Amino acid sequence: MKIDATDAKILKYLQKDAKVTIKQMADWLHLTPTPVYERIKRLEKNGVIKNYVAIINPKSVDRAILVVVNISMNNHALDVRERFIMALSKFTEIQELLNTAGTYDYIAKGRFSGIEHYREFLVNKLSTIDGIKDIDSHIVLKEIKNTTAINF
Repeated sequence: MKIDATDAKILKYLQKDAKVTIKQMADWLHLTPTPVYERIKRLEKNGVIKNYVAIINPKSVDRAILVVVNISMNNHALDVRERFIMALSKFTEIQELLNTAGTYDYIAKGRFSGIEHYREFLVNKLSTIDGIKDIDSHIVLKEIKNTTAINF
């Protein structure tokens, strides 16, 4: 789908605050509410806007520790990878799972209440999954930039 300048502005506003009203956006864009509404509906229908979510402060819900886990597989058979993905996707601690090219096969990002919580996850959940060759963990000391926004 082609994103024109008005669509890009609408997306920028929604990415900054999804609770912004159509009336507010129409005022900012110097349009009436109807074309703004129709554009948003078209962006949703075409899959440009995937979802609307609340972004939670991890510290406020006792998940202040962010861990990036690099995972190498010792078996790359399709069924092994599918079982691995299904198992990791079920863990509530894991927020993102990425299949990558390079040194590691997967990168997972997870949120934990503390180091002990991560250790329990590592020992009792992650390391029990078949097909894993190596796990390399990185405890994030400080999040410098964290955004979901895509700019045009």
